[in-house]
Amino acid sequence: MKIINYIKYLMLLIAVSILATSCSSDDDGELIDPTPTSVSKYVVGFQAFPVGDASPVDYILELPSLASLTTGEISVEGQGTPLKGWRFFHNVKNTVFTAGYSDDDKCIAYGLDQDGKLIEKANFAFQSTLDNYAAIDDKTLLAVELTYSGLSDKRFHIINAETGKLEKIVEHPIDIDKGDGTAKNPGTIPWVTGMVLRDGKLFVSYHKWMADGSYITPDVNRAYVAVFKYPEFELEKIIYDDRTSPIGVNGHSTGIEKTENGDIYSFSTSALSAGFTSATKPSGILKIKNGATEFDKNYFFDVESAPNGGKLFWMDYIGNGKAIARIIMDDTVGPWGVFKETGDFFKLVIIDLDNKTVTDVQGIPTHANRYTSPMYVEDGKAYLSSYAGTETHVYIVDPKTATATKGAKIQGLALKGIFKVTN
Repeated sequence: MKIINYIKYLMLLIAVSILATSCSSDDDGELIDPTPTSVSKYVVGFQAFPVGDASPVDYILELPSLASLTTGEISVEGQGTPLKGWRFFHNVKNTVFTAGYSDDDKCIAYGLDQDGKLIEKANFAFQSTLDNYAAIDDKTLLAVELTYSGLSDKRFHIINAETGKLEKIVEHPIDIDKGDGTAKNPGTIPWVTGMVLRDGKLFVSYHKWMADGSYITPDVNRAYVAVFKYPEFELEKIIYDDRTSPIGVNGHSTGIEKTENGDIYSFSTSALSAGFTSATKPSGILKIKNGATEFDKNYFFDVESAPNGGKLFWMDYIGNGKAIARIIMDDTVGPWGVFKETGDFFKLVIIDLDNKTVTDVQGIPTHANRYTSPMYVEDGKAYLSSYAGTETHVYIVDPKTATATKGAKIQGLALKGIFKVTN
């Protein structure tokens, strides 16, 4: 019996020794976890209600789980990081960027530290407002400065998304008409509305403004895309299409999207209320086939004339040949009218790009959402915020059924971006 007990004792010592070795300590005597786990959080750009006559205040706020978007309320009371001025929000994988619009000339990158806490990773200053953004790959954010007047080149900012730091600025003309120098003909400048990288070529959509700062949009009866060789930024050509108007709108919304199979789709609004000074061509969608650098002559979707259609304000690709879009309900609300923070300007729709159909989304009322922010997609459902009536809520949209479920109430004007980040 003593021998048996002794053997058992030896086996216990061996087991304890193995366990101690697997959880060995480092030189400082701290235990090393052999299987460190990552932490994921949901991060939102939060636009708070203004106080008195003040402008709205933007925050960056972390949420613990997806359930925070679906139930309860989202507030920055006692939490979140206040930022300076009205801002844009964008992300590339696990880094969230926020850039000032007019009150701040800084772009700040946020991410999670090793403990899962949201921290500032880096920041950089810019000369003029960064107005259009694109995650051209998993490691790079491309941002373009906005110019209201003058005939200067466009300034492309190439930002390392892993570090959050600005790597370089490339200045390049796109499509400049210098005019004759007179007040009647001051020339035009391009306003970038979207960027997509595919097979070493950067497709840049834009519309034109008069170079005198008058906010007048000439040449409104064509859609334009500049094709660059990337990363050399060599302009290969400019392509255009006469079937619709210039692509995209000003602000955060992107005018072009790339699908899983490499096709590129663009949307044109043709709406006076969306910032154009005239519009005669229908609001519609164009296509550039995978491998091609010209618009597909056999594809045009006249969304304005389609059942349930109308003039587009925003479109975002969700996958499987479908996009979510906002249709302008009334284009007579005046110049730039649908850029207001509140109102009932839009309805939400699902667009089937292959079958050219528009389906109204049930469960979400007519609403407002200025400078439509990036939506968040998880498990095939889209999460976005909308101001309807007197309240803002998160809505969860199922594109398969074209239905929306009301989620968390937002104690503010809008969520200007919903992102999931992991350390």
